[in-house]
Amino acid sequence: MKVLRWVLFLLILLATLLLIQPDDTIAPTFVQRADQFSASLDYQPAADYLQVALMRQPWNVGVRLKLADVLAAQRRYGEAEQALNEAERWGADRAEVEQRRAQLAEKNDQLDEAVQHWQTVSALRPLDNAAYAGVVESALRAEQWTTARLAAEQWVTHTHSSAAHFAWAKVSAIDDPATAQDQFQQAVGYAVQPFVSALQETDPALRALLLGRAYLAEDDLTLAQRAFDEAITLNPAYAEAQAFAGFVRDQRGAEGGAWLDRAVELDPALIVARYFRARHRWTHADLDGALADLNYAIERDPANALIAAELGRVYTQRSDFPNAEKWLNKARDLKAQDVAIWKSLAELYVGRSFGTVDQAVTTAQQIVALAPADAEAHLWLGRAYLRSGDRTGAELELNEAVQLNPQAALAHFYQGRLYGRDTEAGRAAYERAVMLDPTGPIGAAAQRVLSLP
Repeated sequence: MKVLRWVLFLLILLATLLLIQPDDTIAPTFVQRADQFSASLDYQPAADYLQVALMRQPWNVGVRLKLADVLAAQRRYGEAEQALNEAERWGADRAEVEQRRAQLAEKNDQLDEAVQHWQTVSALRPLDNAAYAGVVESALRAEQWTTARLAAEQWVTHTHSSAAHFAWAKVSAIDDPATAQDQFQQAVGYAVQPFVSALQETDPALRALLLGRAYLAEDDLTLAQRAFDEAITLNPAYAEAQAFAGFVRDQRGAEGGAWLDRAVELDPALIVARYFRARHRWTHADLDGALADLNYAIERDPANALIAAELGRVYTQRSDFPNAEKWLNKARDLKAQDVAIWKSLAELYVGRSFGTVDQAVTTAQQIVALAPADAEAHLWLGRAYLRSGDRTGAELELNEAVQLNPQAALAHFYQGRLYGRDTEAGRAAYERAVMLDPTGPIGAAAQRVLSLP
């Protein structure tokens, strides 16, 4: 079926190129088909249709920009850059081109280049909030503190938006608390109170720690690390700052073990240090070390749902499912509205097939009830229905998961499992999983299924 489809496409392509039609209504038709394929994440045929359209209308910069977007979605970054160069050569709006170059640079972790491209966009579009946000975010990730602050100041000067004031306040808070306080007051609609409270603290080390926690709540990991490091500089014996500095490094993909060990050395009874170090040890396959820290912590804080849940997850990883169930149920009883705890139970009942089918379905249904707009919640319920044999229910939930998050490779993988690799729909789902996770475990698993004889 797939071979026949490609043969048909080639015949249509040949006829299209030979057909003379002055008003050229064919190219827009091919662009429309490309848009339909892109919407369903079938990026290769989308790129093919766009390339045909460009053969008929090589001057069409809008189509060239669409082609660059599709190639970037396929992670064909070099070809996407070439498409942008061609779009620029044919007269595309420079800001549109530079914005896409900035996004490509971010995807390749070329943050210095991303900053430069975003700066160009902001100069071309001085009222564009997204351009200034791009400069600030890329500069922060590159740890270009001065550049980030200057961009935030320019953002405020040109737009006076609440987002600009909030950005300037956050990048100023560590070095210039007075300016930060003034800017936070003008950041209407943003959660500024944790920052304002931190800035009112007179102890510099504690102020830096509280700022770090406020940044962490906003998922600003680079600024959080800078704040925690500042707290350590001011007070090297500050165990809590050491613990958070190690945790944030782990979250950023760096190595936080030395800071976590130092935190426990400074204060062996500090629960947060034990918890963060247990997570670190778990991710480094030291399950015994993780359990030692977690058991130490739970003995001293038996009502801590986070510690109980983490114990359950580690026991799940060790395939000690009865103990995993015990601790996860304890965590659930302590914090019944915590979706993350229910998802860990789903991993036990659905992912590891422990317990009964009814437990799997009931647990997944509870996740959907707590988080109806969460794609992962519907994915869990779809998988639970697959385990129970309810294919209709599984299809509905997996489709909902894909609709909520079309980039969820695992949802596409389970759609493939539902339909089967011998069907066109099943193979297409597996292929999308490979495309969305080309170097990860989901893509590898989907590729193995597709490669079976």
